[in-house]
Amino acid sequence: MNRGVDLVLSELHERDATSTHARLLRDILAADGHMVRFVVERTMVADEQVLLLDRWKADADLTILQHSIGSLVASEIAKRRVPVVVNYHNITPLEFVEPWEPEQIEGLRWGRQQLWELRPLAHAAICDSDYNARELREVGYEDVSVSPVLFDGLEREGESPPAFAGITLVFVGRLSPNKCQQDLVGVLAALDALGIDARLALLGGGSSDSYRDALGAFAARLGVAERVVFGGSVSERELVGWYEAADVFVSTSEHEGFGVPLVEAMAFGAPVVAFGAAAVPETAGGAALVLADKSPAVVAEAIARVVNDSQVRASLIERGRARAAELSGPQAADRMRSVLEPLLAGAAR
Repeated sequence: MNRGVDLVLSELHERDATSTHARLLRDILAADGHMVRFVVERTMVADEQVLLLDRWKADADLTILQHSIGSLVASEIAKRRVPVVVNYHNITPLEFVEPWEPEQIEGLRWGRQQLWELRPLAHAAICDSDYNARELREVGYEDVSVSPVLFDGLEREGESPPAFAGITLVFVGRLSPNKCQQDLVGVLAALDALGIDARLALLGGGSSDSYRDALGAFAARLGVAERVVFGGSVSERELVGWYEAADVFVSTSEHEGFGVPLVEAMAFGAPVVAFGAAAVPETAGGAALVLADKSPAVVAEAIARVVNDSQVRASLIERGRARAAELSGPQAADRMRSVLEPLLAGAAR
């Protein structure tokens, strides 16, 4: 039976992981014959039809909230006592953000408080990792399913980055303290000590000028500033070009609710070396070199092994491509369908 489904989120952006997930979720539901609409606080993109929150009647058969930070849409659901499915994308712990981005603290704290407010209304929850699911269960959510985050596959016509004689390390993620880009800068210096010439491409925008400036100053102190590329928010073609050029995708992040760039890198045949924090081991699924220690010397030795041992490198590339296929495209869509089916079947007109 066809259902009416409201996908509720604060804003719908052009390039944003939560917005992309919501669009692909919409596509899955629409392809199966359900009537789907976006409910947002404000209009951000012109190419999508949305229903603004102040006109929302909360009359759909099924309401799914995308939750990753405090929002008026979550408050409205709580105020109206709307039965809801919470699609949880994780909220960055405050301790990572407070020293560098204090303006973000209130939204993060608000989002965590809303998890408690939504709990009595949530007849189910969907998380993109077991790591995120454990967090919801600790809050008291009972019916929690896991389905990988939905994301667009990247086209394979990349724009090549500038040539470099040594090896290229790539990390993709917002410049943010929880991503720990400062550790990657330290790895670059540790590779120098091993006699390995390397550059580091840090791709992703950021909201903290102070953290970006501190990274640059740290790189200068270590004498590696000229080999650190702050790429910012690159285009899709530029991103593909960096993935194709990467000798190793390396992550020392301490908080990842899933880790889409790890999967993208594996899909492009870049071997992955990553610190095993949060959801990283789960996302990697045995297809990356996952480390229990992220000290620069240890990470540098792991990178050297991947670069110098052809068997290790070939194995990581093969397993990575297989893992990327499991977590994206039709397989990810099928997993989401299996999670949605009982929720749609139980939705009442």
